[in-house]
Amino acid sequence: MIPVVDLRRDDAVDALRKACEEIGFFTVVGHGVSPAAIAQVADASRRFFDQGADAKERFAGPGTVVGLPVYRPLRSERLGATGDGADHADLKESLDWGPSLAGVDWPAGLQRPYIAYLREMHVLARRLRGVIAQALGHPDEWFEERFDELSSSLRVINYPEPDAPPEPGQLRAGAHRDYGFLTILRSDDAPGGLEVQTVAGEWIQVTPTPDAFVCNIGDLLADLTEGAWTSTLHRVAVPPAGAHGARRQSIVFFHNPGDDAAQAYILRKAAAALGTD
Repeated sequence: MIPVVDLRRDDAVDALRKACEEIGFFTVVGHGVSPAAIAQVADASRRFFDQGADAKERFAGPGTVVGLPVYRPLRSERLGATGDGADHADLKESLDWGPSLAGVDWPAGLQRPYIAYLREMHVLARRLRGVIAQALGHPDEWFEERFDELSSSLRVINYPEPDAPPEPGQLRAGAHRDYGFLTILRSDDAPGGLEVQTVAGEWIQVTPTPDAFVCNIGDLLADLTEGAWTSTLHRVAVPPAGAHGARRQSIVFFHNPGDDAAQAYILRKAAAALGTD
């Protein structure tokens, strides 16, 4: 069971600290994010992924213009190579966008909902930065000089229903740790979902809670705590054979500081996952 942090409660700081020390994952409720903003970015992204391969490939990388989205086709990433060493192509496709990322172009109908959702995520991230700072024994504003609104990004991931059995050991997303400061995730409740490894080595399922976000800390924040908090291996499982309604979509906000050294570290890890290092 992933711990819950309710931002409306007085014990939010203690709850977050305990979760980050024990497993590095928590769900957030009482967050104040607009349901309409979530629905609009989810619906627009689903329409994009519903297109044929040729239509989506027009937006595939390498990106050349900063501030535009880039499409990453099915099986183009190998996250396990950066985590447990399992070098299999991930059974997912994604659209990545951030103010500092290089991309190709805006697909029709996506720019407005993506910008609106990013704005909502920055508000939530500021609240969480303050809770994180307090959980580490610092004032609420302790992290603020390190952050801007340019260095974080969105990734919307589509996990299609399987059309063939996977290779042995192949997953929708291989076991990995996130590279940056904090990840804030909103995903469908569908077969073949997120799994997190406990300190005992057991894999547990994370079932999305209505009106909640799943959050996890990345390597960068774990390093800042000198290992007191844990950046945890996680993966996305392949649905059982014959599972109904196994298509899954996740909206991911990668929240990172603007520090140059931090950005270089994150980019090296990302390049390894894409096999371009």
